[in-house]
Amino acid sequence: MKFVILHGTLGSPNENWFPWLVGELEKLGHTTIRPQLPTPEGQTPQNWVKVIADLVENLAGTDLIFVAHSRSPLAVCQYIQTRTSPICACFFVAGFVRHLPVTEEPFPTLNDPFDDLGADWDKVKKNCQKFVCFASDNDPYVPLDIARDFADRLSAEFILVPNAGHFNAESGYTQFPQLLDKIKATT
Repeated sequence: MKFVILHGTLGSPNENWFPWLVGELEKLGHTTIRPQLPTPEGQTPQNWVKVIADLVENLAGTDLIFVAHSRSPLAVCQYIQTRTSPICACFFVAGFVRHLPVTEEPFPTLNDPFDDLGADWDKVKKNCQKFVCFASDNDPYVPLDIARDFADRLSAEFILVPNAGHFNAESGYTQFPQLLDKIKATT
């Protein structure tokens, strides 16, 4: 399988549980791609979707899996709706589509343009065989109702992880065994 692992706003592919997950997936013989998305400079829906499209342009769909955190799940959905063939699965962590109540800049400036676009949810669901969404009941950025709304739009399996914060290093997430177990059950 080929995994594309994507960070969120102001993020890096070298933080949180991403390096750990790459190591675990590669031990299992999978291929991983972990790009740096443009943020904060150049963070627009168009730029993020272009980075994703360019990365996977030549990858077969049925063995392609996205793992995306925070803002990037919506960018993945915006990309998936343009595909002509389905991919295997998407694992979204703390994903959202609605406007967040976070007022501290630069988050509204960087995130809000994605919300305005949304996605063609029917096309997204047609182009991916399985969605799994992880959410926390104490995420300081993505309230539970917003995370659940995102999962509902995808008809995704919804997994609530108590006290996981934003699933980042600040919340103690430098490893994410529950995510890995769910991936293993799918592949």
